[in-house]
Amino acid sequence: MKTIEVNITAEFQIPDEWEIIEHIADSSFPEDKITVLKINDEYYDFFPECLMKVEAPDTVLWSADEGRTEDIIDCMSQFRVNMQEKK
Repeated sequence: MKTIEVNITAEFQIPDEWEIIEHIADSSFPEDKITVLKINDEYYDFFPECLMKVEAPDTVLWSADEGRTEDIIDCMSQFRVNMQEKK
């Protein structure tokens, strides 16, 4: 068995009214704060797909749910993935 490390870095140019805030997702656990993107009165976290099958080396495919995801992805200015085997 091998161990790999995957680092994903993305930069976004977002509208001024969007905010990065600490959010309590479940009031039963107030100490479990997460950092989220607040757009109006909605809260978004980033859960990128772990793997995407590459069908063609010159094609990038995104899968997005309906709603805000596409708007957020459109704000992305940089996206880098570094994958390496850990020794």
